[in-house]
Amino acid sequence: MRILNLIRWKNLLILVFSALLIRFALVTGFGAIVQMGLVPYSVLVVSILCIAAGGNIINDFFDVTTDSINKPKQLIIDKVITRQSALLLYFFTNALGLSLAFYLFLTHSFEHIGLVFYIIVFSPLALAAYSIWLKRLAVIGNILVSLLVGSSIFCLGTALVDEHQNPVVFFTLGVYAFLAFLLNLSRELIKDIEDMKGDYFCKMKTLPILIGKKRTNYVIFGLITSIILVLLSIVLSYFLNLNVVIFYVFTLVILPLILISKKVLEATSEKDYKKISFHLKLVFLTGICSMLTFLIL
Repeated sequence: MRILNLIRWKNLLILVFSALLIRFALVTGFGAIVQMGLVPYSVLVVSILCIAAGGNIINDFFDVTTDSINKPKQLIIDKVITRQSALLLYFFTNALGLSLAFYLFLTHSFEHIGLVFYIIVFSPLALAAYSIWLKRLAVIGNILVSLLVGSSIFCLGTALVDEHQNPVVFFTLGVYAFLAFLLNLSRELIKDIEDMKGDYFCKMKTLPILIGKKRTNYVIFGLITSIILVLLSIVLSYFLNLNVVIFYVFTLVILPLILISKKVLEATSEKDYKKISFHLKLVFLTGICSMLTFLIL
């Protein structure tokens, strides 16, 4: 079980769940023509899962020192698995993920296959750069990881629909990807606050270390407020006549975000930030589940 924690199996499960909802709720709900069969789509999902798992492994590999300070009881590398074994697992997951992506590139054709392929190929390099260098810098590493999270949603959707034949579906996918980016960026900054002790020891220059907890709280509050405003503008502009969508988004996404934003301004302890991080993950899940509403439009 500890090895599964190394690859963040819960996050990978959310990714699989997102892929299923995009394929069987969002695309189906809009009645769009699917341009990729279930088997090759499954291959794409496994490819992205492998790259994500590899990114989690290499991140923990370079985080042994900080994790031994911030969360010693959850330390896996050096306690449960050796560094050599972790590196072998890292290279295996990336090799498998890239091989599957290359197979799809050679055997299947859809409108944005080149873009999807290059995002998948670029991701291991970006995640390695993040783990080695960029996470030590304020905001840059947070933005990179969050972009990759949003890109995974985009890749899973754009493989299924043609942009020119289904512009509404493509736009909706873009909205989900952008909101996933903002939500994950908020959680990344929360995690930086949680890890301040170890990061300070390792002389990292994360945002909370540079400007302090309180000012970082204001930045996170601004990000969450941006998410709320984007959601409001999109729902009121494009889904005003769809009562089910409006009710769902207001009740299970916007209202929780308003409550979380209030908690962010009040947060001071590690316990507060852990709760906020958990609640943001729940909002991510309820946001993804909003795709189910398109089945009853």
